[in-house]
Amino acid sequence: MILFCEDCGAKNLLDSTRIKSGKAVFKCDSCSYMNAYFIKVAKESLLEKTDAFFKVIQSFPEIIGSFLFHKKIGVIKNNMPGILKETDLNILGKLLTKNFSACSSQYPDVNEMALIISNKNMIVKMINNNLAVIIACKIFPVSKNIMDQLNRLISNDKT
Repeated sequence: MILFCEDCGAKNLLDSTRIKSGKAVFKCDSCSYMNAYFIKVAKESLLEKTDAFFKVIQSFPEIIGSFLFHKKIGVIKNNMPGILKETDLNILGKLLTKNFSACSSQYPDVNEMALIISNKNMIVKMINNNLAVIIACKIFPVSKNIMDQLNRLISNDKT
């Protein structure tokens, strides 16, 4: 989303994850002026969709946890076991999204990635260029129902 600075008029590009409760607060990239915009949200926000998604998939016994990771901001939503701290998830999210980006730059048809370590599996699915859903699970591949839920979340955000 492009928002203009109230002070200098410069264009600022804001990711939809920076809009909370219909309000976007940001520092202008050009003049550092603090701006605040109230934005009428016409459809359900991405964060509300991911909350519902996390709630649904957490009911599956093979799911250990999940989190929403933004390449620039870090962890946005955390639904992982308490043993993993936010710094651990930020490091994991950076590594997984960098690996996904490297892979998809060579193979553009790749739309998800799985990392299998011992008896744990990490599934990475990019929602957009900066935002990823990362799911930790006990089995791979996960059930069709879980993948359908994940694909529905992704396709709803792109429309």
